[in-house]
Amino acid sequence: MANETREDVGSVLLDVADQLRALGQNGLHYARRDDNEYDVARYEQVLGLAARLFALTDTRSAAEIEAVYRGDVGVQTPKVAAYGALFDAQGRVLLMQRSDNRLWALPGGMVEVGETAADAAEREFWEETGVRVRAERLIGIYDNRTYRGRAPYQLFSIGFMCAHVSGTPHPTSEALDVGYFSADALPPLSRGADLRVPDAFARQRDEQCAPHFDRELA
Repeated sequence: MANETREDVGSVLLDVADQLRALGQNGLHYARRDDNEYDVARYEQVLGLAARLFALTDTRSAAEIEAVYRGDVGVQTPKVAAYGALFDAQGRVLLMQRSDNRLWALPGGMVEVGETAADAAEREFWEETGVRVRAERLIGIYDNRTYRGRAPYQLFSIGFMCAHVSGTPHPTSEALDVGYFSADALPPLSRGADLRVPDAFARQRDEQCAPHFDRELA
């Protein structure tokens, strides 16, 4: 029960920090546009408080998190990432080992301006594994608040089932290692991947008929 309580408190802190971050960044955007030095100071203080709250749940310092916040001032909406799931003839999924935490995940990353989510999933897959794929079916849309992701902002990850186009998987500058894994022999998964990988297997087995989406937070 104590662990559940700590998890609940951590989730609340993340949610409050993210809402404060959005208020601060939106406010700074308009205060700077209107050259209102008093509001600039107030909203900078809001960002600092948001960073302090987020730092209570993270390994990074409040100063590091605040630097991330200050680099993205403007009208705020959730960020968007995309990833792909590729299976081989034996029904195994291709995973990559992240360089930041050495845990494993489905290949993916942030959607760039001018890309569709499918474009981004295909590009990130190639950059991280050396394999060209084509996004074919939607797995789902995942809100990082449901699994307490480490990003200091709300993030939607859009997943696609992919078909192989060309290339053989190999480690890259963005992946320490890559490999195919069966559902009963998965490596240690990164936070969030422990939700998305099983959903990809369910989609591959046609057990998941409708794409996943988060209607509300638990």
